[in-house]
Amino acid sequence: REHAMSAICNGMFAYGGVRPFCATFLQFAGYALGAMRCSALSKFGVIYIMTHDSIGLGEDGPTHQPIEMLESLRSMPNMNVCRAADANEMAACYQIALQSVGTPTTIAA
Repeated sequence: REHAMSAICNGMFAYGGVRPFCATFLQFAGYALGAMRCSALSKFGVIYIMTHDSIGLGEDGPTHQPIEMLESLRSMPNMNVCRAADANEMAACYQIALQSVGTPTTIAA
């Protein structure tokens, strides 16, 4: 599902007329990495919103701990990665994402 969602956003951006965004848990970004890399290589300004960014152990257990996912995304060429600590930083993340038309942006929240 995550790969298809990201690939559809790539197609929407390539077609034009819209600024697509998609969202999922940060841990599941690994399923979308192929399409996200395609966004970066194609210079598509897709906005990826990744929620549940925590190293804490929640009700879903250790399968939902995105320990290494931010490093994977940060190492991808032409990919902005923002991890906001408060509301002001979150506003700045969205501003960066909206101004970066030729670069996809991942916002970890």
